[in-house]
Amino acid sequence: MTQKTNDQVILEQIVKEKCAESGNEISITEYFEIYTASEILKDFDLSYDDIKYGIVGDGGDGGIDSMFTFLNGELVKEDTEININQKKNDIELILIQAKTSFTFKEDAVVKFRETAEDLFNLSSNPDKFSKRYNHDLIDKVKIFRNVYSKLARNFPKLHIKYYYATQGDTVHHNVEGKVPKLREAIAEMFSGSQFSFEFIGAKKLLEMTRNVPSTSRMLEVSESPISTASGSYVCLVRLDKYYEFVSDAGALARSIFESNVRDYQGSITVNTGIRTTLQNQKSENFWYLNNGVTIITPKAVLAGKQLTIEDPQIVNGLQTSHEIYRHFSEQAITVLDERAILVRVICEADEEARDRIIRATNSQTAIPPASLRSSDEIHRNIEDFLKANGYYYDRKKNFYKNQGMPVAKTVSIPYLAQAMMAIILLKPDSARARPSTLINSDTEYKRIFSLDMPIDVYLKVIQIIKEVENFLKPSVCGIELERKIITNIKYYVAMVVGIEVAGSQDQIAAKISALPQIKIAEEILHKALDTVLVTFEELGNSDQVAKGPSLVSALIGRL
Repeated sequence: MTQKTNDQVILEQIVKEKCAESGNEISITEYFEIYTASEILKDFDLSYDDIKYGIVGDGGDGGIDSMFTFLNGELVKEDTEININQKKNDIELILIQAKTSFTFKEDAVVKFRETAEDLFNLSSNPDKFSKRYNHDLIDKVKIFRNVYSKLARNFPKLHIKYYYATQGDTVHHNVEGKVPKLREAIAEMFSGSQFSFEFIGAKKLLEMTRNVPSTSRMLEVSESPISTASGSYVCLVRLDKYYEFVSDAGALARSIFESNVRDYQGSITVNTGIRTTLQNQKSENFWYLNNGVTIITPKAVLAGKQLTIEDPQIVNGLQTSHEIYRHFSEQAITVLDERAILVRVICEADEEARDRIIRATNSQTAIPPASLRSSDEIHRNIEDFLKANGYYYDRKKNFYKNQGMPVAKTVSIPYLAQAMMAIILLKPDSARARPSTLINSDTEYKRIFSLDMPIDVYLKVIQIIKEVENFLKPSVCGIELERKIITNIKYYVAMVVGIEVAGSQDQIAAKISALPQIKIAEEILHKALDTVLVTFEELGNSDQVAKGPSLVSALIGRL
């Protein structure tokens, strides 16, 4: 047996230790898929939930362990709305094969090509391959095809990127020799698309892991800024320099927009106006016509015309920033633009004060209170309570993920919202149907996240959903369930378990809160699974059933 390299030994140890931190909730194979996808997609700033959403590795995966479709840098999910009127779009399709083996094999690349020829041919229905490929893979293919088809009339830029990751050391030339045929197959189906293929071994994975993004960014100002005693600044910044500030190697630096409560709105009237102003370089200076942006930071230091900003967060001016980024990124060559934008840099070391500034800055226009969720007191309370009980609540997206906290112990706002919707509000259909837009409704948000809700309910709901997720593994429940079936039924099983644990459907939050601790007998889990599976099968065993009201009504009736 070939002796392992130092890189392979170190990587193997890292994977084992990180996986062990999550107890028995994640296997080595599952963790390696999450780990490699997280590193490959690091620049997209995805949460663990986002990574898990893209994983399709299972029987019939066509050699693809995870698949992600990005539209203009944002992950597309089944409930993502596509703006078909936007003229310029970038679509990135990323496909990853991740194996814990110590070699690269020809078969993996061959499978990539065969799967592409079957599922990416737009003239054929991917459902006809349902006996060959699993439903999760077909669903992710449909997401990509839906995005591409809807935007095809505007000729989007299409990037198709394949990654083959193992703990290997070298790639044999015979394995590399299989890539050109895959390239040819993609080029034949998607003319004008950009194709790339990368082999990622132990050394590259370690390099990616060690590459921790800097928390500080440099902003070059045009003139001497106005400063305050507290270290805040008001300054003018050249448009081309501001573009450099909001981008990383040509990609939008998404992490600096996380505290901004509004999503980029695409081609709305305001943005169209900003775009027109940017394109007309003969117009008045840009800052005359635009309100500028506000950046909040715990610390900012000026040296000459270089402003070093620690952990910058753009809390106002998201639309302007996106339009500036799009304007410059669409240029064939680097464009110099001496027009300026007004930038306010507010220095505030206290995190609670920063949250108050975020809320105040964004209260000047009509924004649903649900949009301000991460700064609400309730989320601070949940974060503190969960941390005291062994869980890490990412109320600020990826805060704990970036600190390397265990996958199974890191909880996002959307994850908790789905669990609360299913178990406390008895609406597992909504939890299943709207993974990314569940709490866009202010009414539903307030029902889920309220200071009137006993704080321990949030912990107990997480314990219930985690217990259900672990139980649904074949090695535990004793039934080989396809990943797609688990996705469709897990919130229903969690609802039934919650009702059984509480003792009734009435005042379930109060009753769960009254329990000294969550203890779920194995027979309760088996009974809940059997009840859901039988009812689900009777109603048609489909996505439509899982996302509609009929299944929950039938289950409530049986209980």
